[in-house]
Amino acid sequence: MHSPAAQTLPRHLKPVADGTAALIAAAGVGMRAPIYLRVFKEDSELEVWKQRPDGTFAHILTYPICNFSGALGPKERYADYQAPEGFYAIEPRQMRPNSSYHLAFDVGYPNALDRSLGRTGNLIMVHGVCKSVGCFAMTNALIEDLYALARDAFAGGQAAIPIHSFPFRMTPERVASHQTHPHARTWAPLTAAYTSFETTRRLPRIAICEKRYVTNPVWFDAVPKSLDPAAACPPHFEAATLPPLDPYAAAPPRALADGAKTRTAENIAGWATTRARLAALAAEHRRVRRERLQQALVARAATEDTSGRSNLGGN
Repeated sequence: MHSPAAQTLPRHLKPVADGTAALIAAAGVGMRAPIYLRVFKEDSELEVWKQRPDGTFAHILTYPICNFSGALGPKERYADYQAPEGFYAIEPRQMRPNSSYHLAFDVGYPNALDRSLGRTGNLIMVHGVCKSVGCFAMTNALIEDLYALARDAFAGGQAAIPIHSFPFRMTPERVASHQTHPHARTWAPLTAAYTSFETTRRLPRIAICEKRYVTNPVWFDAVPKSLDPAAACPPHFEAATLPPLDPYAAAPPRALADGAKTRTAENIAGWATTRARLAALAAEHRRVRRERLQQALVARAATEDTSGRSNLGGN
């Protein structure tokens, strides 16, 4: 909730909700401290973390994702109705205060890896209105809060907000339960990044080379100034991370915002059937539009023909 004065502000200028501000204060971090976002598709949740002065991150609030389309697995092409998985970043230019979906920010798809793999599509947003054809859609109240958190982090000097999109929380149990999934082969770096953060509460370092993600690389030589996403990786090894340990196990349960969820593990798993139904509905919609256009053209031609004959003259 906002104070009455805050409620009169334009939606893109509203402060974070009072409850969110209280959670930030309780975590001992600044309102403009950098943030880190984690999306978990199968759980329909988006986590917000804020950076402490020592570089570690404190959990602030978990937001229900009202709607998104697609199944588990990466986005691969334009109009595949798929929400992406992987490592992305939001810059100030990607904020959309005038979005027709209440408010929005672009997650940064396609990234360098997506482009190296020939993946297509763009304008993948976190937005309001709870409707989606590939974006992560929130309720309007929650996108206002998320937008304010991102806006304030940029105002505090954060150049880019990392947003990491996972198929689910990559615990050993969840990974094992999905080991036969067609896209399981793409999840190893996501699992490594998830485990790294759960262990250290520090952002995992991500590099892209050889058309793949490299998590927490340790380079044998100097740190590369840049990497070609399609070229061979310089000599390196990936720093091992321990399984999640106990320093944060005693922490209180993570706060969850109130909001709707329309996706479940069951309807995500059954997306192929849903996708076929949507494709059939879209084809039927196009057919009806064509027929109506043809009928309008025929009616217009008949009217013009009748009008022409009536003006041929003579009484």
